[in-house]
Amino acid sequence: MSCSARGLGEQVVRSLIGHGACVSILDVNVELAEKLVEELGHDKCYFHGSTDVSKEPEVDAALTKTLAHFPNTTLGGAILSSGIVSPPASISGYGPNLSLTSHQQFEHVIKVNLLGTYCVAQKVAELLLKNEPMNQDGERGIIITVSSILGLDGLIVGYGTSKAAIAGLTLPLAKELSPFGIRVMSVAPGVFDTPIVDRSSNTTPLSLFPKRLGQPTEFSDLVLQIIQMPMLNGSVIRLDGALRA
Repeated sequence: MSCSARGLGEQVVRSLIGHGACVSILDVNVELAEKLVEELGHDKCYFHGSTDVSKEPEVDAALTKTLAHFPNTTLGGAILSSGIVSPPASISGYGPNLSLTSHQQFEHVIKVNLLGTYCVAQKVAELLLKNEPMNQDGERGIIITVSSILGLDGLIVGYGTSKAAIAGLTLPLAKELSPFGIRVMSVAPGVFDTPIVDRSSNTTPLSLFPKRLGQPTEFSDLVLQIIQMPMLNGSVIRLDGALRA
């Protein structure tokens, strides 16, 4: 399961399906998600409809429909890559030129990025608990969240705090779920070549080495390696080419 049909999430969907998985997309962007489903095929890719991950009833509905759409497939986990960098323009800041982060702005970003991530993680974990062990280790599934170097390095109040919290969630959640054979990992990407990045700007930070933007396939390759490596659990992996925010 992927929580995004854009950017890194889109590439994860493509890579998982390329490796034989069935994927359900949770996203508010109906147009992009439906386009991806049409391209990849309804038998492998599913989209319930616009899903706000911060709203429990919408997540419940999406998961119920997902299980019904893939009746002969075991839910193996989730890659939680959805999130917003800033709140909508309708929520104003404070201070000079309203440029500082207001409580309402902070609350909005935290609700979507942190609480939305945990909402899906908890709902998926509840389903994974019902799985029969998949291997000799007794593994029942995996949850992979997406943090950011902006959270680990302390940049952008709302976004950075939400991503730092997602990183901080990794080990406690892994400790809580590990007795039941569920692993929890997080990836903290640097700057990747996705539609959100201004490719024409000379100010876009590049990795120290290789001196370029990260490629979405490098992110999805890491996700696949995490899934395939049982000893990876409870950790945050920086994927940034030594870049620091």
